[in-house]
Amino acid sequence: MSDDTGTGSDGAGSSAPVSQATRTTGSRSRRINVRDFFARYGLLVVFAMVVVLFKALDPEVFLTQNHVQNVLFLPSSFVPLLVLATALTFVLSMGDFDLSFGSMVGLSGATAVALMVNFEQPVWIAMLAALGVGAAVGLFNGFLISYVGASSFVITLAGLVGLKGIEQLWTSNRSITIPVGAQPFYVDLARNVEFWDLRRPVFIAFGIVAAAWIIMDRTEVGRYMYAIGGNTEAARLAGIPVARIRLLGFVIVALLASLIGILLTAGISGIRLNLGDAFLLDAYAAVFLGAAVFRPGQFSIPGTIVGALFLRVIEVGLLSLQISNAWINIAKGVILIFGVLVSQIMLRRK
Repeated sequence: MSDDTGTGSDGAGSSAPVSQATRTTGSRSRRINVRDFFARYGLLVVFAMVVVLFKALDPEVFLTQNHVQNVLFLPSSFVPLLVLATALTFVLSMGDFDLSFGSMVGLSGATAVALMVNFEQPVWIAMLAALGVGAAVGLFNGFLISYVGASSFVITLAGLVGLKGIEQLWTSNRSITIPVGAQPFYVDLARNVEFWDLRRPVFIAFGIVAAAWIIMDRTEVGRYMYAIGGNTEAARLAGIPVARIRLLGFVIVALLASLIGILLTAGISGIRLNLGDAFLLDAYAAVFLGAAVFRPGQFSIPGTIVGALFLRVIEVGLLSLQISNAWINIAKGVILIFGVLVSQIMLRRK
């Protein structure tokens, strides 16, 4: 009888610590889940709050159909940002840098326009030449970085300056305009299409981003790039062709920069100097912001899309409130610092 009582007493006594431990574990699990949610989706929450704020401050204009078509998705601003940031994601995911793509935009656009206007070449030759210049620059950068072992920062910084100089020589340091009515196919690349009255470059950009997303998340090449970025030596020992994959990354960046050069010059029917300079820091800001969402500490195409949209919404929102460009540039600088810091913190935690 006493044994039964003792046994019952022991069971009752041990149940309290067990249930307390269960409650503690559950509370800790909830805290971890909340922390994980904000680590993955905190930027989206901030994004939504910013959209609501701008809409409340300027309800008649911000994010109306006309505003989205003609301002938010403006081909001369949003398309280059989205495509160049997407291209940059490839090399950053491998731990490399590319600072030359802004100058590549200008040089490729200048190549196409100069061949058509100054040398009266057919549009298809001009476009192929522009893309060929991009491929050549990508191969040159990639070879020096991947096979020779040069620093990606140094090589592409030299490219930033050198390509700009070549563009100035090629155009005699002046703007070139495509005459009205000339090269209709080329100029039509930037025209509107029937669906939702958006311009062709927007749909081209969406197609490029979709393809990049598939490559990075669904193919062996994407897995190799992430492996190289995680540990280059381990990737090499695992049999991954590190040099070839890194080379491919730089070729992709240069080709997409060349395509943007073609689309931008089609949109303005000519070339103006330093055409791609404005997109360098914006593209980096978008990619680093993207590393703070979905997969904290990792560069990804979905994150880059969010980063690019976030930057664009900030810019057009401030413009709609008639904030000066000086303050907009300051805001972009702060956002870039924020994106870099958050991505580095998340990377250390991983």
